[in-house]
Amino acid sequence: MSAPDPSARPLEGRRIAVTAHRRADDQIAALTRQGAEVVHAATMRIVPVDEDEDLLAETRALLDARPAALLVTTGQGFTTWLDALPPDLRDRAETQIAGLRVFCRGPKARGAVRGRGFADPPAAPDETTASLVDLVLDAGIRDVPVGLQRHGYVDERQLDRLRGAGCTVHVVSPYRWQAGEDQTAVAAMIEQIIAGDVDAVTFTAGPAVEALWASARAADRLEALREALRDGRCRAVAVGHVTAQPLRDAQVPVIFPERERMGAMIRLLTDALA
Repeated sequence: MSAPDPSARPLEGRRIAVTAHRRADDQIAALTRQGAEVVHAATMRIVPVDEDEDLLAETRALLDARPAALLVTTGQGFTTWLDALPPDLRDRAETQIAGLRVFCRGPKARGAVRGRGFADPPAAPDETTASLVDLVLDAGIRDVPVGLQRHGYVDERQLDRLRGAGCTVHVVSPYRWQAGEDQTAVAAMIEQIIAGDVDAVTFTAGPAVEALWASARAADRLEALREALRDGRCRAVAVGHVTAQPLRDAQVPVIFPERERMGAMIRLLTDALA
């Protein structure tokens, strides 16, 4: 058997849809080097924190509620949230957090909390919202206000579990998204996926999936889109398990690498399609 040609472009003849807004150019360049033809439509854009007036209002509402516990979903989100606050509000938030029971969704969130000088909090073992809520409920948190720092995709069914336990959930979102600016391009990408003209579609953030669903729903194409992703016409590829969750929630098969990095995602995609 002859050895593989090192100059081969393993994605030659393949069409890949890219939904990313952030670092889209890097992803497109990497896929193009592998020989792929790339269709790009940013399904959403992140609202810059310094333009997000709602974050301040959410923070004040959370602090005024005097929650008994704070759920931290990501290290980056926790740090971004506190850094975005004006000094007086940040001091108030940090003083109040120091007296709360804090629970984290995984080791990165835990590291960020410790890095800000707070006591070492417990962390959910598998970095999912479900396991985070398990941790909170197992600790006996019931019938009290709780705060949750949202970052990216958070499974709303898990927040309903907290509400079902009598908790009032106050959410702060230092990672807010809006629909992508070019909805014509998003609509065209949806039709290409449905038609089977795209071999795979990549997602690097959970909200990119949610935004794609929203655009398809607005065009009355949501079920047709999901069916195309379920039946093999187009393969869904995510950068990691958190990003994959909204696809799984919609019963869409999705592959993702163990190491949550864009390069690892592209290598997995290349192996799957080559």
